[in-house]
Amino acid sequence: MRQTIIKLPSPQLKGTVSVEEAILRRRAVRRYRREPLDLSQLSQILWSAQGITGNREFRAAPSAGATYI
Repeated sequence: MRQTIIKLPSPQLKGTVSVEEAILRRRAVRRYRREPLDLSQLSQILWSAQGITGNREFRAAPSAGATYI
């Protein structure tokens, strides 16, 4: 089986929305766009869910006892 590796753009680490504003705006909405995500959008979502945040491989998402190692 052949493996394809796709290089993703680096995530954006500085947002324009404060934590408080993000919490106030947070809603579960089940409406989807017809257009597919571009690579930079996909990269940002993947980093936000599981991205490495430092040189010791700490992650953006919590894990019980760092079980991802």
